[in-house]
Amino acid sequence: MKLNMWMIANRLTGYDVEKKLEQDAEAVINSALPVYIPGCVRIRAVGPDVVCEHEQGWIRIRDLGISDGYMLIQSIFDWYQERLDRIDDHIMSGDYQALAEEYHLIFGNPVMIQDSNYRLLGMSESFSPGEIPPEWDYIRTHGQSSAEGYQFMSHALLDATARYRQNVRRFQGVSGSRLPYGGLHGSVRFNNREYAKLTVLEYNRPLNPGDVRLMEYLTRRLAIYEAAAYGQAESLDRQMLERMLTGAPIPPEQISYYQSLLTAGQSGRFAILAVRFSDSSRQGDPRAIQLLHNIMTRQYPTTACCEYRHALVSLLYSPNPFALAFQQLQTLHLSGYEGQLLAGVSLSFDNLADTAEFCRQAFYAMDRCTPPEPRYFYQEASNYILSSTDQRQRLLACEPELRMLWQQEPDKRDYLQTLAVYLDMERAAAAAAQRLFIHKNTLNYRIRYLRERTGWDLDNPELRTYLRLSLYVLSCSDS
Repeated sequence: MKLNMWMIANRLTGYDVEKKLEQDAEAVINSALPVYIPGCVRIRAVGPDVVCEHEQGWIRIRDLGISDGYMLIQSIFDWYQERLDRIDDHIMSGDYQALAEEYHLIFGNPVMIQDSNYRLLGMSESFSPGEIPPEWDYIRTHGQSSAEGYQFMSHALLDATARYRQNVRRFQGVSGSRLPYGGLHGSVRFNNREYAKLTVLEYNRPLNPGDVRLMEYLTRRLAIYEAAAYGQAESLDRQMLERMLTGAPIPPEQISYYQSLLTAGQSGRFAILAVRFSDSSRQGDPRAIQLLHNIMTRQYPTTACCEYRHALVSLLYSPNPFALAFQQLQTLHLSGYEGQLLAGVSLSFDNLADTAEFCRQAFYAMDRCTPPEPRYFYQEASNYILSSTDQRQRLLACEPELRMLWQQEPDKRDYLQTLAVYLDMERAAAAAAQRLFIHKNTLNYRIRYLRERTGWDLDNPELRTYLRLSLYVLSCSDS
């Protein structure tokens, strides 16, 4: 790996050094030698010190012998090459968390890798207690940028203090904001398509021209691998989503393959976002929907979306798909469409074979939307269950956490049956325990476990109704 003098200096922070280096130094240095040869740094003794020099400038390391100095500088080249080999392995295996940790080791600052939809792929940080920026804390918790964070970064990058090659930009933090620290941001692009985002915060040490050249190199290297990984998904996006929405016959193995391409081994869940114009005169205009489609694909290039039933339908995948849906709607609103759009978001789901059913949920919610706020199907699910005559649609409309527990963890059926009786008895714990022939403490433990596991607020009467209906539908599905 070729270095510049700044990259060498960045590995000498534990030594007493003096340096004078060219600011715009290219990464052209191959190794260290005791004599001057083009493409190498010369190592020579000056009194009790060692000087490492090149056309880009010099670094003086105090109180170090010539032999130790030569071995030290050469070991830096070996260290970077070892890091690069590890980085290649992590990229090819899709281990973004390990990749973020390698980047953190190189830059000495907090590092985050996201996909082009601002979904978290990997994060390595070293903040002091109480100093983590609010936006990074949100991303770490939810696995997805907030809408406010997305807007902040969009403006920060638009007003970048410096722009470098390979889509690397230096941005400023704003004291007291969601991101008070500046840093470097690299867009991982290939053939005019963005695949990922690499962000390094200027927190532990100042970032310098060595970090810029390294950022350029790493984003270029990552882009080549990412483009190859996404190549198949890109060719399938348009046709697959339309076929899944229309219920066209698709071999299960093809759906499974497409799902593996979209998830890329990263944790998350799917959801459907449906958007259409509230003005009926524009609902039937294909040019209007195409305009929304162009905005969405430009800002979120890895989101699969298409026109369906006079609406724009997006297939979301994220640890928090609802945060991503809100973020995408904010993008459309900022483009001048606030108050003009109806939007509905389905429940989250895991299997793409169910896409058409969850699209139905998104449309059901969208038809009950009041602009500019989106309508989440979760808010309408009880009415949907009561009005639907299709058992499969009712089953997929059940409360998601409850359905997952019922279907995937049969050992928790006793807990759910306890919940059913507890709700039927209007949360009277003693009466419910007596009806179940269990101790009241056992009942309280089970209810507390379910609350903590799912986040349910059982003081909410609408949620209690939704849970009762869901439990009924799920019990009928087993009979």
